[in-house]
Amino acid sequence: MIAFSVGSFGFTSPPLLQYHFAVAVSTPVALQMGIFDGITKAFTNKEFKEQDQRVRASHILIKGLDDDLVIDKSFDLLREINGRVREEPDGLRQIFAELARRESQCPSATEGGDLGLFGPGKMVREFDAAIFPDDSENTPPPGSILGPIVTDFGCHIVLVTQREDNRDQVEEKLARND
Repeated sequence: MIAFSVGSFGFTSPPLLQYHFAVAVSTPVALQMGIFDGITKAFTNKEFKEQDQRVRASHILIKGLDDDLVIDKSFDLLREINGRVREEPDGLRQIFAELARRESQCPSATEGGDLGLFGPGKMVREFDAAIFPDDSENTPPPGSILGPIVTDFGCHIVLVTQREDNRDQVEEKLARND
Protein backbone atom coordinates (compact mmCIF):
# COMPACT_ATOMS: atom_id res chain seq x y z
CA MET A 1 0.00 0.00 0.00
CA ILE A 2 1.39 3.37 -1.03
CA ALA A 3 -0.12 6.40 0.60
CA PHE A 4 0.99 9.97 0.13
CA SER A 5 -0.49 13.06 1.55
CA VAL A 6 -0.57 16.29 -0.37
CA GLY A 7 1.59 17.85 2.35
CA SER A 8 4.47 15.42 1.69
CA PHE A 9 5.05 17.02 -1.72
CA GLY A 10 5.59 20.46 -0.21
CA PHE A 11 1.99 21.59 -0.51
CA THR A 12 -0.22 22.43 2.39
CA SER A 13 -3.84 21.46 2.37
CA PRO A 14 -6.70 20.91 4.76
CA PRO A 15 -6.66 17.51 6.54
CA LEU A 16 -9.76 16.43 4.59
CA LEU A 17 -7.88 16.62 1.28
CA GLN A 18 -4.96 14.71 2.71
CA TYR A 19 -7.27 11.91 3.83
CA HIS A 20 -9.07 11.57 0.48
CA PHE A 21 -5.83 11.63 -1.47
CA ALA A 22 -4.33 8.92 0.73
CA VAL A 23 -7.44 6.74 0.32
CA ALA A 24 -7.50 7.21 -3.45
CA VAL A 25 -3.88 6.10 -3.81
CA SER A 26 -4.05 3.19 -1.36
CA THR A 27 -7.20 1.56 -2.81
CA PRO A 28 -8.20 0.73 -6.37
CA VAL A 29 -9.19 3.85 -8.25
CA ALA A 30 -12.38 2.31 -9.66
CA LEU A 31 -13.73 1.84 -6.14
CA GLN A 32 -13.25 5.49 -5.21
CA MET A 33 -14.75 7.14 -8.25
CA GLY A 34 -18.24 7.40 -6.77
CA ILE A 35 -20.05 8.75 -9.78
CA PHE A 36 -18.67 5.97 -11.99
CA ASP A 37 -19.52 3.08 -9.62
CA GLY A 38 -22.64 2.22 -11.61
CA ILE A 39 -20.71 2.09 -14.85
CA THR A 40 -17.99 -0.05 -13.29
CA LYS A 41 -20.59 -2.53 -12.04
CA ALA A 42 -22.24 -2.65 -15.44
CA PHE A 43 -19.01 -3.78 -17.09
CA THR A 44 -17.96 -6.27 -14.40
CA ASN A 45 -18.06 -9.87 -15.63
CA LYS A 46 -18.91 -11.94 -12.58
CA GLU A 47 -18.46 -15.17 -14.52
CA PHE A 48 -14.87 -14.38 -15.60
CA LYS A 49 -12.22 -16.46 -13.88
CA GLU A 50 -8.50 -15.93 -14.28
CA GLN A 51 -7.77 -19.67 -14.40
CA ASP A 52 -10.88 -21.04 -16.09
CA GLN A 53 -10.24 -24.60 -17.26
CA ARG A 54 -11.87 -26.40 -20.12
CA VAL A 55 -11.69 -30.08 -20.89
CA ARG A 56 -12.49 -32.21 -23.90
CA ALA A 57 -13.56 -35.67 -22.85
CA SER A 58 -15.21 -38.80 -24.18
CA HIS A 59 -17.31 -41.19 -22.18
CA ILE A 60 -19.02 -44.53 -22.21
CA LEU A 61 -22.38 -44.54 -20.43
CA ILE A 62 -23.75 -47.80 -19.09
CA LYS A 63 -27.38 -47.78 -17.91
CA GLY A 64 -29.41 -50.43 -16.19
CA LEU A 65 -31.81 -51.21 -13.40
CA ASP A 66 -29.42 -53.52 -11.54
CA ASP A 67 -26.61 -51.36 -10.10
CA ASP A 68 -24.34 -54.36 -9.52
CA LEU A 69 -24.61 -55.46 -13.17
CA VAL A 70 -23.94 -51.91 -14.38
CA ILE A 71 -20.82 -51.60 -12.18
CA ASP A 72 -19.62 -55.07 -13.25
CA LYS A 73 -20.11 -54.14 -16.93
CA SER A 74 -18.12 -50.93 -16.33
CA PHE A 75 -15.23 -52.83 -14.75
CA ASP A 76 -15.29 -55.34 -17.63
CA LEU A 77 -14.95 -52.45 -20.08
CA LEU A 78 -12.10 -50.94 -18.04
CA ARG A 79 -10.30 -54.30 -18.10
CA GLU A 80 -10.84 -54.55 -21.86
CA ILE A 81 -9.46 -51.04 -22.39
CA ASN A 82 -6.45 -51.88 -20.22
CA GLY A 83 -5.73 -55.13 -22.06
CA ARG A 84 -6.06 -53.63 -25.52
CA VAL A 85 -3.92 -50.57 -24.66
CA ARG A 86 -1.15 -52.88 -23.42
CA GLU A 87 -1.10 -54.47 -26.88
CA GLU A 88 -1.40 -51.11 -28.68
CA PRO A 89 -0.01 -48.35 -26.41
CA ASP A 90 -0.59 -45.50 -28.89
CA GLY A 91 -4.17 -46.49 -29.64
CA LEU A 92 -6.01 -45.37 -26.49
CA ARG A 93 -8.28 -42.83 -28.21
CA GLN A 94 -9.19 -45.17 -31.05
CA ILE A 95 -9.81 -48.08 -28.70
CA PHE A 96 -11.95 -45.92 -26.41
CA ALA A 97 -13.94 -44.51 -29.35
CA GLU A 98 -14.57 -48.02 -30.70
CA LEU A 99 -15.81 -49.24 -27.31
CA ALA A 100 -17.97 -46.14 -26.90
CA ARG A 101 -19.62 -46.77 -30.28
CA ARG A 102 -20.18 -50.41 -29.36
CA GLU A 103 -21.17 -50.16 -25.68
CA SER A 104 -22.27 -46.63 -24.72
CA GLN A 105 -25.96 -45.95 -24.21
CA CYS A 106 -25.58 -42.21 -24.75
CA PRO A 107 -26.33 -40.33 -27.99
CA SER A 108 -22.63 -39.34 -28.02
CA ALA A 109 -21.82 -42.99 -28.84
CA THR A 110 -22.09 -42.20 -32.57
CA GLU A 111 -19.22 -39.71 -32.09
CA GLY A 112 -17.08 -42.23 -30.20
CA GLY A 113 -18.37 -40.85 -26.90
CA ASP A 114 -16.96 -37.36 -27.55
CA LEU A 115 -18.60 -34.78 -25.28
CA GLY A 116 -16.78 -31.82 -26.81
CA LEU A 117 -15.08 -29.01 -24.93
CA PHE A 118 -16.71 -27.94 -21.66
CA GLY A 119 -15.94 -26.16 -18.42
CA PRO A 120 -16.76 -26.69 -14.76
CA GLY A 121 -20.44 -26.73 -13.90
CA LYS A 122 -21.60 -27.96 -17.32
CA MET A 123 -21.94 -31.63 -16.37
CA VAL A 124 -23.61 -33.37 -13.44
CA ARG A 125 -21.99 -32.89 -10.05
CA GLU A 126 -20.27 -36.30 -9.78
CA PHE A 127 -18.89 -36.03 -13.30
CA ASP A 128 -17.67 -32.49 -12.63
CA ALA A 129 -16.00 -33.49 -9.35
CA ALA A 130 -13.95 -36.17 -11.10
CA ILE A 131 -12.82 -33.97 -14.00
CA PHE A 132 -12.40 -30.67 -12.10
CA PRO A 133 -11.27 -31.66 -8.58
CA ASP A 134 -10.92 -28.97 -5.91
CA ASP A 135 -7.27 -29.94 -5.39
CA SER A 136 -5.39 -28.98 -8.57
CA GLU A 137 -2.74 -31.62 -7.85
CA ASN A 138 -5.38 -34.30 -8.54
CA THR A 139 -6.44 -32.82 -11.89
CA PRO A 140 -6.47 -35.66 -14.42
CA PRO A 141 -4.19 -34.90 -17.39
CA PRO A 142 -5.08 -35.76 -20.99
CA GLY A 143 -4.97 -39.52 -21.51
CA SER A 144 -6.45 -40.26 -18.08
CA ILE A 145 -9.29 -42.73 -17.75
CA LEU A 146 -11.69 -42.05 -14.90
CA GLY A 147 -14.40 -44.28 -13.59
CA PRO A 148 -16.62 -45.79 -12.95
CA ILE A 149 -18.42 -42.53 -12.11
CA VAL A 150 -21.94 -43.20 -10.91
CA THR A 151 -24.58 -40.53 -11.63
CA ASP A 152 -28.36 -40.43 -11.98
CA PHE A 153 -27.87 -41.18 -15.70
CA GLY A 154 -25.90 -44.36 -15.10
CA CYS A 155 -22.27 -45.35 -14.83
CA HIS A 156 -19.63 -43.45 -16.83
CA ILE A 157 -16.14 -44.31 -17.94
CA VAL A 158 -14.39 -41.10 -18.98
CA LEU A 159 -11.33 -40.44 -21.12
CA VAL A 160 -9.84 -36.94 -20.75
CA THR A 161 -8.57 -36.08 -24.24
CA GLN A 162 -7.64 -32.40 -23.88
CA ARG A 163 -7.24 -29.81 -21.12
CA GLU A 164 -6.76 -26.08 -21.67
CA ASP A 165 -7.22 -22.65 -20.17
CA ASN A 166 -10.32 -20.88 -21.39
CA ARG A 167 -9.00 -17.64 -22.87
CA ASP A 168 -12.09 -16.91 -24.94
CA GLN A 169 -14.62 -16.52 -22.13
CA VAL A 170 -16.18 -13.36 -23.51
CA GLU A 171 -16.62 -14.80 -26.99
CA GLU A 172 -17.98 -18.03 -25.54
CA LYS A 173 -20.51 -16.12 -23.43
CA LEU A 174 -21.64 -14.08 -26.42
CA ALA A 175 -22.00 -17.24 -28.52
CA ARG A 176 -24.30 -18.80 -25.91
CA ASN A 177 -27.78 -17.46 -25.77
CA ASP A 178 -28.49 -17.65 -22.04
